[in-house]
Amino acid sequence: MNMKIGIIGCGVISNTYIRDIKRLYKDLEIVAVADVNLEAAKECAKKYEISQALSVDELLDIPEIEMVVNLTPPAFHTEVSLKALEAGKHIFCEKPLALTMEDGKKVLDLAESKGLKFACAPDSFMGSSLSTCRKVLEDGWIGKPMYAITNMLSGGVETWHPRPEPFYKKGGGPIYDMGGYYFTTLVSMFGPVSSVRAVGLKGFEKRNVYVGERAGESFDVDVLTTYSILVSFKSGFMANMNFSFDVFKTQMPMFEIYGTEGTLFVPDPNMHGGTPKIYRRQQGLAKCYGGVSDHEDDIYELPEMFQNVGEYVRGIGVHDLALAITEGREPVASGKLALHVLDIMTSVMKSAETGDVVELSTTILI
Repeated sequence: MNMKIGIIGCGVISNTYIRDIKRLYKDLEIVAVADVNLEAAKECAKKYEISQALSVDELLDIPEIEMVVNLTPPAFHTEVSLKALEAGKHIFCEKPLALTMEDGKKVLDLAESKGLKFACAPDSFMGSSLSTCRKVLEDGWIGKPMYAITNMLSGGVETWHPRPEPFYKKGGGPIYDMGGYYFTTLVSMFGPVSSVRAVGLKGFEKRNVYVGERAGESFDVDVLTTYSILVSFKSGFMANMNFSFDVFKTQMPMFEIYGTEGTLFVPDPNMHGGTPKIYRRQQGLAKCYGGVSDHEDDIYELPEMFQNVGEYVRGIGVHDLALAITEGREPVASGKLALHVLDIMTSVMKSAETGDVVELSTTILI
């Protein structure tokens, strides 16, 4: 396989994608980058020694480009994906698939009608650490999984991002920005979600820019920035999940899964690599059976059972999509999975607005 691809969107995340595609996947060739800001495309092309910096339309007119990686801001995902599909390109899209279920279905319906493959971030659930966690669960190391607690609690993106406003406008907020990593990971482990119930709030009416040329400026916040969620899965599994851009320090667990025989401590689902950890029920029961244990409180690190190519890595989903195209199969980070995760996210936001339990309209086989 040797596939030529094009990158649309030369913002912050493009640096990670391009770095890792060039570093890890020699059978993928980035032949062009494009951005609405042509200067940004030119800077990107120069930095990564890519031969062409083009407009979006110019990139889509190149016949030998089989796949487009859509790294535009979320508000433009649908528009760019539809345009690329009309041009006959397979697509890997940054998360989320779209901002509404209507747009998400429109994109996937067009891909199907055109006979084109569509995959979507996040792809971190395919990485070494989370793949190891799934193996541990499948092999019964913590018995029957019952429920999980996750906490994505941060002070927001403005301390590192020079243009943080989109994260606090329509299409932004912690659910669209970070929810996909956690929801996709849980669905990959425990199957589809049946319903959600959520509450939310807006921590600050205004935020400040702290880095870059615009440091010191302030801007209005238009979306909720803290959510607390109860998630019910069709399998009977459940999760208590919190997402916030309003928390500056926490000692809450990031991601823990509790089973009948122990606890699995899951690494950051935003990352490709990390160290899973485990605590077994027998450790705490040793004394109850007359034994002596010096390790009843110990939490043990697990070796990653799959290749670790780095902690913060992107591109495995792009490469899998290329393989799926050549092998005639569905990509692992499929559009159907992305649509179900979008259903979860939009249902969470709807529940936070109405106070109602929201039943999901989609499902997926895992």
